[in-house]
Amino acid sequence: MVGPRPIITRDTIAARIASIGRQISQDYAGREVVLVGILKGAAVFLSDLLRAIDGEVRFELVNVSREGAPRGEVIELVYATNVHLEGAHAIILKDICHSGVTENYLLTHLAQQRPASLEVAAVVDKPVLRRVALAPKYVLFSDTPAGRLVGYGMEYQGRWGNLPDICLLDEV
Repeated sequence: MVGPRPIITRDTIAARIASIGRQISQDYAGREVVLVGILKGAAVFLSDLLRAIDGEVRFELVNVSREGAPRGEVIELVYATNVHLEGAHAIILKDICHSGVTENYLLTHLAQQRPASLEVAAVVDKPVLRRVALAPKYVLFSDTPAGRLVGYGMEYQGRWGNLPDICLLDEV
């Protein structure tokens, strides 16, 4: 692999975060919003979006891991914080929404806490890869090229998550 090539600049990301923050502020004006960040990829997104929303907003963290198993996929959910959503408007934050399986699992699980509403927000949406019926309500970017994305919290083999731009890893 060659190094990462920027495809979305930090300024473009910041403008989209500000826009989505304003939209969420309007959509949930006067109501409690809880951002539920899926670790690790959505950590930077969570940090920026949290500060872009006006009004009452708090955040929680969750780690969702998927593994192949003889009888299908096994999904494990580990709360990094005490997630309490009853009566709140919750938005699950994901770095890249691919198949939708992880998000769907988390939506189903968190719905048991009886939030007032439950939505998904993604830095990047790749609906062509979707395996379940899922449409994130808030999306920063949906027209990224095919390939491995890194930067803005998204890592590949533990590298490049610190890049301020969203980059494409070019293969040799």
